[in-house]
This record gives sequence, C-alpha cells and structure tokens, in this order.
Amino acid sequence: MYTLEVQNPVAEQRGVMNSFTTSPRPKSLDGLTVGLLWSGTHGGDVALNTAGELIQQRFKNVTVKFFNGNNYPAPEHIRQQCAEESDVVIGATAD
Repeated sequence: MYTLEVQNPVAEQRGVMNSFTTSPRPKSLDGLTVGLLWSGTHGGDVALNTAGELIQQRFKNVTVKFFNGNNYPAPEHIRQQCAEESDVVIGATAD
C-alpha cells in the first residue's frame, strides 16, 4: 500500500504584512502618470514594461515612470517617491 502526503503549496509571506484599503479606480488613464514599481523579482521588470507599453497604446497622453525597488518590500523612500510622482501604480512583487 502507498501513502500520499499532500503539502500546502502556499508560500510564506516575506517582509511585513500590511493591510491597505483599495483606492478608487480612475475612470480613465488618459493624461495620468502610471508608476511601475518593481521589486527586483525575476521577470517582473519585463512584465511591468510590457504593461506600460500596452497602457500607452490604449490611452492618450499617458506618462509611464519605472521605479526600481530592487527588494521586497521596496524601500520606503522608493515607495514614497512612486506615490508622489504617480497617479496610479502597478507593482510586481512575485515571480
């Protein structure tokens, strides 16, 4: 007889757990600045840059700014800069 052992596939959270409320979505991204916040994870920069390119193709007068947090969680000063310089933010924090 064989025994099957089931493992939980959920990874443990790294860093500090924070609870945030969701900000309201803008009706459009036209004329807004979109911040792309990368944590340094493999391929996250590619995904964010692709998202930025697609957004610029779809909306008018969108500015896209890339912020390299290079760590998870991104350093406070990078998160603060991203928040101050962006109307909306897209973050990549996992592979």
